[in-house]
Amino acid sequence: MRQISCALALASGMQSLPGHAQEQTAASGEEEKAAEDPTKISTRVGAAYAGELSASGSLAIGPRFKINGRVARSGQWSLGASYLLPVAILTFAAGRSELDTGVKQTRYSLGGFVPLNSLGLQTGKWQVFVPFGYSYTNSRQPVTDLDVQDGIPMQISSNSGYVGLFTIRPLTQRMTLMAGGNFTKGTHGFSGYAVAGGVSYHLGPNDTVAVRASHIDNTFGQKQRIGVSYQHEF
Repeated sequence: MRQISCALALASGMQSLPGHAQEQTAASGEEEKAAEDPTKISTRVGAAYAGELSASGSLAIGPRFKINGRVARSGQWSLGASYLLPVAILTFAAGRSELDTGVKQTRYSLGGFVPLNSLGLQTGKWQVFVPFGYSYTNSRQPVTDLDVQDGIPMQISSNSGYVGLFTIRPLTQRMTLMAGGNFTKGTHGFSGYAVAGGVSYHLGPNDTVAVRASHIDNTFGQKQRIGVSYQHEF
């Protein structure tokens, strides 16, 4: 009986190993991702300045889920959550902003990033992602300085869909090149595009600073901005 009990205990322990190993593999995979990777699940805090000061952060809950938040000095804020799938990361967010005209907007968005290597496409030293999504806001006036990812602007109208490309490439062990753009099409004849690029520098394993420049051109006009940011990952 004792031998049978030992055998059953051993078998039970072996059956539990694959799930535990998968969790360890997923966590290890996230640690290996670059800080600039928009699909990375991690706990981090950061600050940025691009015309106004803002603070952002994320809280990882397991290897596939995180809660995201951002608040700006103007009162613009967003709160959401991301879930990592085998071929993409999906993010739902809600936010509120007040325009210079005094109009307050509440917005909701659902989107994400698809890394091309998850589809079996080899891109060499370049990591290429496809940002995509849909946004809704309760005002006809557009928001032209909303970030899809830090430094990559997105413009929205009352109902808007967007798609684009985002890429990162290590230049040295500490420096990484970032570039991206997106095209937006919305209701009330709204359309536009945004492009951005920059360089990040890793101060250490968990601290990163970056400089980015962007250009927006849409139905309501053009806008350029330069921003700097700092991020600490736990």
